Amino acid sequence: MTKEVADMDNRLTGVLLIFIIMLAGCASEGESVDEIGPEETPLEERRIVSLMPSNTEIIAELGLGTNLVAVTTEVSHPESVVENDEIEKMNVFELDEEQLVELEPTHILGHESSVPQYAETLERVSETTGAEVLIVNEERAIEEIYASITAIGEFLGEKTAAEWLIEDIERDINVQNNIYEDHSESYEVFIHISDQPELYTAGSGTFIEDALSEIYIDNAFGDLEGYPNVSPEDVVERDPDKVVSIMGLEDAALEESIGGTPGFSELAISQPENQCNISPDLLARPGPRIADGLRAVGRCVYE
Repeated sequence: MTKEVADMDNRLTGVLLIFIIMLAGCASEGESVDEIGPEETPLEERRIVSLMPSNTEIIAELGLGTNLVAVTTEVSHPESVVENDEIEKMNVFELDEEQLVELEPTHILGHESSVPQYAETLERVSETTGAEVLIVNEERAIEEIYASITAIGEFLGEKTAAEWLIEDIERDINVQNNIYEDHSESYEVFIHISDQPELYTAGSGTFIEDALSEIYIDNAFGDLEGYPNVSPEDVVERDPDKVVSIMGLEDAALEESIGGTPGFSELAISQPENQCNISPDLLARPGPRIADGLRAVGRCVYE
C-alpha cells in the first residue's frame, strides 16, 4: 500500500468516525428507548439484528452472540461475530429492506443516532415479520451507557445478565479512578477526532469527556458542547498538555499529522511522548469496553 493510499484510508476512517459521532450529537432528546411489538420469543428461537456496533458488543456480552443474524459493516468486536460469515454484515446507511425481511428477525436493535436513515424501513419490516424493535438513545454520559445496557437486557430478556455486566464495568472504572485519584499531576488534553482540514474534538455533554473525567483528565475544549469543529489556532491558544487521538492512526502517522498542522510544532503535543493513540472502538464507542479505553488513556497520559 502506498503512503498516499494509506493517508487517504486514515482520512476516510476519521471522516466516518466523526460523521457517526456527529449524528449522535444531533439526535433528538426523548425517552430512553422506543419499542415496537410486545411479543416474547424463546431464547433458542431469537434471531437478532443489531444496527449499531456498540449494541452488538452489548448483545455479545449478554451471551446472545450466537443469536445474531445480522450486524453492521462497521462491526469490529467481538471476533466471534466479525469472523462469522453466517452473520450478515449490513450497511446501515443503505439498509436493504428485502434482505432484512428474508432474515426473519425476531428482534431488531437500532440507535437514535441513525434513526433518520431507517425508521420507516424498520417499521415496515416489523409489520411484515412481527419483529420487535428497540431504538436505544444516544449516550451522553457513562450512566447513559448503563441505561442502554439495561434497556437492551430487558428487551432481550436478559435483565440479570445486564445487571452483572454493568457491575463489571463500574468495578473496572472504579479501579481506574482509584489509581489516579491521588496523582500529583493534572493534565489537559486535546481530544483528536478528525484530521485537517476539518479538526473535530469532543466537548461537554459527551460520554467521551464524562469518561475521561473519571480518571481526572481535563478537556481542553470542555467549555464547548457536543463535537465542535475547531481551528488549529483554537488549539494553539489553549496549548494542551497531551493529545488523545481516536482516529485510529499509526503512531508515526499521528506524529506526522500533529507536526504538520499549522502552529502545532511549537506545542507540547507535537512531542511523541505527549501523544496518545487510543483505539476508536474503546473510547468513541459507548459500549462495554469503555473501561478498557480509560485504562489505555490513563497509562499513556500518566505513566
